[in-house]
Amino acid sequence: MKHIARLIAILASFALLFAAYGGRVDPNIWTLPSLATLALPAVAIVALVLLILLAVFRQWQACAVIFGALLLSWPTLRLIAPVNLFNVKADPEKTQLSVLTMNVEEFNWQKGDTKPNKSLRYILDQDADIVVIQEGLVYFPFEKLKNVTPMLNELYKKYPYRKKHYYDVGILSKYPFIEVESPVLAQDTLNYFIKAWDVDAPGGELRVVNMHLSSLRMNKNDNRIIDSMNKPSGRKNRAKSVLKKLMGGFRGHVRQAQAVRRLLDDTAGDVLVMGDMNETPGSYAYRTVCGDDMRDAWADAGVGPTYTFHDHHLYVKIDHILYRGDMKALSCRRDKEGESDHYPLVAVFQR
Repeated sequence: MKHIARLIAILASFALLFAAYGGRVDPNIWTLPSLATLALPAVAIVALVLLILLAVFRQWQACAVIFGALLLSWPTLRLIAPVNLFNVKADPEKTQLSVLTMNVEEFNWQKGDTKPNKSLRYILDQDADIVVIQEGLVYFPFEKLKNVTPMLNELYKKYPYRKKHYYDVGILSKYPFIEVESPVLAQDTLNYFIKAWDVDAPGGELRVVNMHLSSLRMNKNDNRIIDSMNKPSGRKNRAKSVLKKLMGGFRGHVRQAQAVRRLLDDTAGDVLVMGDMNETPGSYAYRTVCGDDMRDAWADAGVGPTYTFHDHHLYVKIDHILYRGDMKALSCRRDKEGESDHYPLVAVFQR
């Protein structure tokens, strides 16, 4: 029993460490670690369950192995499931800034619904100082979407400073801004978008970067494949098809993340990077964007594990709020609101 328990603990610990640090390997060199990092939440849960079971059967040496692996994995695990049990104290002499990011899935205009859109209603009700959206401006001007027109007057009054870009990313701000001009911000043929603005926000100028890295090359057929994974017939071939798409997506994100990083390297002062990265915490693209200087608002001020994408039986956190500079995250939360396949993230900063 002791030898079997030890072997199980060693295998589980190896899997956990491989998943926790797989994001340090460039997927263009080896893709398997990226897939392991995507599965890190599940691997961590399995490791915790094994730790409890081994403790019940008093296999203390095996417990020590898994516990040690969990400790070594904590720098990555805290990005996924932070334990911030106490509220961060705000300095009354400093200003606060609230921000919101949401992939609004085109405000569901395809449905032809003329009722006020729940996603926009939610955004307006939050009254954040700065809002960035992804997938908000597809095909035609925002103002022509029938499901948002009832709220346009309120939108214009609350956010007098706005900028929309063809197809995808946009900003709503209570404060004036200047659009950043940079070669890395050009629209890319791989269907990813990066835009940046220098906002005259409370506490001083703040560069806001809105990123939407390309999807993991999943289309409607692939989503149906995921939905039908529980069907035994052809399961192996379906899984291979999805994995192939994921691997291609991971490789494509490397260059996109490097573009964001180049922009950050050329930027001085306070910076916020928000949006739909289509990558989970700890992945290679995530680590590339973060570098050595960016912090994660969820890791610093959120509580426990969460997810932002919630469609086709996929529940992953691929939307992020990253920051650096003379600012501190006071709170960060995920709300289950809106009509999108993504849930929004809201953070409050002190500057």
